[in-house]
Amino acid sequence: MDIPQHWVRVEGFSPHLGRSGGPVSVWGWSTTSDEEARQVGEQRLADLLDRVAREGRLPATRGYYPRTPLREPVLEDVESADGRRVGVVTRNRMGCEVLCTDVLFVADVDVPELADEVPPAGEASAAPAPRSRGAGSFLRRLFLGRPDPTPMAPGGEDAAGLDAPSAPSPAPAPDTGYEAYPADPTDPTGIRVAATGPETPSVAECLAAEPVWEFGRRHPELGVRVYRTAAGLRVLVTGVDAAPGSERAAQLLAELDSDPLYAELCATHGSYRARLTPKPFRVGRRALDVSWPCADEAAERRWMRWVDRYESRTVEYATCRLISASGPVPGPDEQRLVELHDERTGVGVRLPLA
Repeated sequence: MDIPQHWVRVEGFSPHLGRSGGPVSVWGWSTTSDEEARQVGEQRLADLLDRVAREGRLPATRGYYPRTPLREPVLEDVESADGRRVGVVTRNRMGCEVLCTDVLFVADVDVPELADEVPPAGEASAAPAPRSRGAGSFLRRLFLGRPDPTPMAPGGEDAAGLDAPSAPSPAPAPDTGYEAYPADPTDPTGIRVAATGPETPSVAECLAAEPVWEFGRRHPELGVRVYRTAAGLRVLVTGVDAAPGSERAAQLLAELDSDPLYAELCATHGSYRARLTPKPFRVGRRALDVSWPCADEAAERRWMRWVDRYESRTVEYATCRLISASGPVPGPDEQRLVELHDERTGVGVRLPLA
């Protein structure tokens, strides 16, 4: 991944804007130095001024995400056991912390029906009542006779990080705080789904997750973790070994019906992205209104004040809730990223989603 941390703003003037001309500015970037960033900026400014002279106007912005590298500060490097960088945590332009990685496959799936279930920040939301152990029978009828989703076959640790139960009764899942369906040796899918307690998936969540479960059945060689988010589902897939901009990645994102805008972002910037903290408006805060890098000390103070207030609110919310997991055990690099993701998004803490 290329996450430049040296940025320099270069300004100029074009006599071809309007009747009397106007100012223009661009950013230059570098992974090594401000001086190199300035050189990149000056070349970009020269190219822009030439284009304005030919076309008589500034070029139109294409799409929501820029084609240039994302201008985000790196808050943390995520390293493998042997010291290789496998990901970074950045702060995006809204102020959210984001995990960026080209190692762990991440897909976002918008589900408007699920977004409607999440109350706005500040509104009380009653904790879901514990479901009876008959929930599995209901879901079996709901899915037209298909057997209940089940965990991996006993005898190891599955992709959820949960020990496969050896008894026919549900076994506690220490990493997620909920119980799971017992193993069924006749079921080859190996999908582990919450079955009882406050974290039990709702009928709407199960219906939304069913296409992803089907994806897991078609790809038994992959580990598939399905999470509920405030606006839909997030899917972490291990064992893919597909670069973010590759044809294989595009194929899997399309197969999961991932947000096309997200797929474009991955391909453009060579990185899968998973938001770790809530969007500000979901926790009663305005989006970050200071651009990075900060222009001066006053802007930097505003930045820090915003971060302090935002983080004081995010501790009351989770970003993800694990619905199910299936497939082989992840490799060590993927497992490191999954563990970081689950810890930072509040998986298992039973807080409102935001």
